[in-house]
Amino acid sequence: MTSSFIHIPKTGGSSLRWLLDRQYRSFLYVIPQWFDIGYADPKTALKQLSQSVDMVGAHRPLDQAWPEGASIAMVRDPVKRVLSHVAHLRAEPGVWLPSVCAEAELAIADWIERRPLALFDNNQVRYLSGASEFDGMPMSDAMGEQDLEKALEVARTRVLVAPMEAFDEALLDWGHRLNWGVPYYRRVNVRRKKKPALPERDLQALEAWNRLDRILCEEVGVLFRQRLAELEERTGQSMDEQLAIFRRKNESYAAKSRILWHTLARGFKHPLRASQMILRTANQRFHSAGRLS
Repeated sequence: MTSSFIHIPKTGGSSLRWLLDRQYRSFLYVIPQWFDIGYADPKTALKQLSQSVDMVGAHRPLDQAWPEGASIAMVRDPVKRVLSHVAHLRAEPGVWLPSVCAEAELAIADWIERRPLALFDNNQVRYLSGASEFDGMPMSDAMGEQDLEKALEVARTRVLVAPMEAFDEALLDWGHRLNWGVPYYRRVNVRRKKKPALPERDLQALEAWNRLDRILCEEVGVLFRQRLAELEERTGQSMDEQLAIFRRKNESYAAKSRILWHTLARGFKHPLRASQMILRTANQRFHSAGRLS
């Protein structure tokens, strides 16, 4: 049965995509955004293929359009996640929005007041509860307590959710439960530019608008620590010991050689997919530049 990667934006997903492509014989990532003419939901995309797929991933909430197999997702400190999402949106607006957004240059609190987007309002609860509005969509329905309860139930019963702040621990947990090989990885799409201090008004607005996401992340942390305790019991090793061994292996020359080889082999294996991604990105950036000029 096909497994799923519910890719909540700005939660380490680019690094995970690279890792999943290495772990699974056949990994499909549905590239276009919701507003793209070529967009297809996971089940539709799978039906269009002649071969079976082991894992599928996409920027899409957990609705009926996903396979029924095992699922993984990461969550992140809600304020940091929104700020990262906003930074990405401002840097590459055509990747996240269908049209120019004049409010994007405003202070975040002013932007929320004038034109709230779904990404500002508990976007992680939106993803795990299967909301119809998400990411850069204009927001008409705010998330409520029932949506939070639905997201928490999903985290308890269907999706292996982990905090991005414990990225390596999550890989060990998922690897054990999903029978992965050693989950070597490299960090991808990490912005290293130092961020200016956030004005207090913007911080207060983000905290208020993401109250449910904050609760979700806290509850996910509790569930995740329980899974790690189970992993320690099953393996007979403390998490500190497992992390030390894994990180040493991931930094080794052998791991770096395998990572390099996989990157090269991926390009040879999927030349059409790679060229389509390059052309799509170039086209998005060209039109974005045109709209902003």
